[in-house]
Amino acid sequence: MRPYHPMKTVPASAREPYGTVAAIPDGSAKPSPEAVRAQLDKILASHAFRGAERPGRFLRFVVEQALGGNHLKETLVGVEVFGRKPAYDPRLDGVVRVEAVKLRSRLKAYYETEGAADSIRIDLPKGGYLPCFAALPDRPAEEIEPIEPIEKAVAVPPRRAWWTDWRAIAALLALVLPIAGYLLERKSHPRPATPDSSSIAVLPFVNLSSDKENEYFSDGLTEDLIDALAKVRGLRVVARGSAFQFKGKNPDIRAVGRQLNVAAVLEGSVQRSGDRLRITAQLSGVADGYHVWSETYDRRLADVFAVQDEISRAIVGALEVRAGGDPGRRLVQSSTQDLGAYNLYLQGRFHLNKWRPEGARKGVEYFAQAIAKDPRYAPAYTGMADCYTWLAVFGWSAARQAMPQARQAANHALELDETLAAAHVSLGYVKALYDWDWPGAEREFKRALELSPGDADIHFAYGVTYLTPLGRLDEALAEIRRALALDPLSPYKITAAGMIYTDRREYDRAVEQYRKAIELDPSFYHAYDELRGVETVRGRPEAVDAVIQAMRANFPNVDDTSVRARLAAQQGKRAEARGLVEHWIQECIRMQRPGKSCYAAQIYAGIGEKDLAFQWLDKAYAERNPLLAYAKVMPYYDSLRPDPRFGTLIKRLGLGN
Repeated sequence: MRPYHPMKTVPASAREPYGTVAAIPDGSAKPSPEAVRAQLDKILASHAFRGAERPGRFLRFVVEQALGGNHLKETLVGVEVFGRKPAYDPRLDGVVRVEAVKLRSRLKAYYETEGAADSIRIDLPKGGYLPCFAALPDRPAEEIEPIEPIEKAVAVPPRRAWWTDWRAIAALLALVLPIAGYLLERKSHPRPATPDSSSIAVLPFVNLSSDKENEYFSDGLTEDLIDALAKVRGLRVVARGSAFQFKGKNPDIRAVGRQLNVAAVLEGSVQRSGDRLRITAQLSGVADGYHVWSETYDRRLADVFAVQDEISRAIVGALEVRAGGDPGRRLVQSSTQDLGAYNLYLQGRFHLNKWRPEGARKGVEYFAQAIAKDPRYAPAYTGMADCYTWLAVFGWSAARQAMPQARQAANHALELDETLAAAHVSLGYVKALYDWDWPGAEREFKRALELSPGDADIHFAYGVTYLTPLGRLDEALAEIRRALALDPLSPYKITAAGMIYTDRREYDRAVEQYRKAIELDPSFYHAYDELRGVETVRGRPEAVDAVIQAMRANFPNVDDTSVRARLAAQQGKRAEARGLVEHWIQECIRMQRPGKSCYAAQIYAGIGEKDLAFQWLDKAYAERNPLLAYAKVMPYYDSLRPDPRFGTLIKRLGLGN
């Protein structure tokens, strides 16, 4: 096989008009434009690029630009290839850099396999976006090593969705045994140069049936598999947040493995026809990208409960023997026998995971319907508790209305199932952010960690919701790092790391984390908001303006009134700042935003209006505003700390001195 040698630097041919022929590192000549276009068509029709619409569009655009003698800037690529708006700022949205890495990986894979004997090379060197072209001398056929046949890839549609009924959970039980067994066997017989051989990422399963509107259920299937595998001791399972970064992207398995530092990746698909259901799953090794194990399960929907019992006893029992656990314990456990309740629960979870107010409100509706169908369905109560909590935390509902409902739902879940780790987390949120009961919150989070030590969300909750408010920032940072080790591509957890750095007054590191989160997910509003806040605290108006412009390019109706007020105060324009704050408060009242008290206090503190700041802090305390829990550590209150009233507030919150 001819080795693939990517060019290390951008030669003249990538920077100058195509008519200038430049030498290639191996002495090859430049091919004609016709030969390059023919090679491009061949590459895009290959297995490495088949179904990969974004990389294909990226490669075709840069090739045509190079052949036309045009210069390329990252901004142009973002706008023309990835649909960014004209105000696109590559500093805040790294989509071009991220996709360029993926494109280089696909080109490398192509030339190492089916394109190994090609005489025309197209390369995208690091440091630029214009490709280089080379015409290599032909070699005798006998010198070219035969290429191993590439297994046919599973077709991945742009959207991943599938059947609305939970009955496929039975087949999931059968998926867990070979995956866990394979990984545990690798651990006892490690292969060289394999990162963390007992590690796996489960990518979202793909819908191959005619119904494309039930995406929530395919997400639920993936989450159930992640939860099931996480129960096998000795396995490291990448959390949902990172796995779902690859949703709908048909990524190269080896690239996924490198990004997540795992040894294997599980993919799958689901198809329903009449009363038949087919689930196909395949496990691939990251080292070579080849399938290690695959299986197809055909089941009759009417026999789902009998099939579930059969698979759980025969397969999960064998798994636990190999894993050294209880042979009778199931990995995928159903908390309800009502299929309709489970279906509604998954819809609620799908909407909650959107992290938007309308999603949380829809989540409450679906969880309530699930509970109506099965009043003993503990996970549905946990989901409802989380919806109410986040409605209050983000100021979408009044805390005194939402948080008692969250507490009631979490307590009910624990009455039904004390071993449900997620329910302890839900109650821990209420105790920390509403009751300000710090010993009680600690008990709940530690119990959750005891029940599920490999759950990234629990490490996140413990670090951000308990350790951070208490000012134990070294411990909080260590905890969020544990969460990121399990969920390295989660924008939410990366942003949380930035928030801890902000509270530590390590602003450069905080900015780095916020930018990283934005690069991973340009639609993640929270990262922009935190970045804007920290740049405002630092008094950097140009940086603040750049963030605001990026926000306006990605989101409608971005309100920058509070930021302009702080910047005006920093410039000595107190009257202007005061007027802007008053206008912002009136707008909050008009739009019925009940969670504005802490924000108003922070703004008044930022413009030097201490008495007004304390008035709003007293109002926040009376409202039990969840964000008040962070008063001890947030830099936005630094101007108030010398005032005795602030020390009194901290004591009232149970946060010590």
